[in-house]
Amino acid sequence: MKFTQITEWNEASRVLRQNVAAMPSGQEHTIREIIGEEAWEPLQRTTRHHFGKHVRRNLEHYGLVFARMAGRVAVYKKSTI
Repeated sequence: MKFTQITEWNEASRVLRQNVAAMPSGQEHTIREIIGEEAWEPLQRTTRHHFGKHVRRNLEHYGLVFARMAGRVAVYKKSTI
């Protein structure tokens, strides 16, 4: 992964944690919807895929729980714990 992608990954991670904290309980969203296009767009396709896997493995870190699958895309909601 190139340095610029690492920087964009860190920014997406920061935005994800920030937006999850502000997200109302019970609402379901994809990672892309939570972080928004501004943080999502700079990530390359492979980086997006790896970022999604990283989030799935570290749900507690981001304050998320898995809700369901929408086709091939995972949908999450804010953890109530």
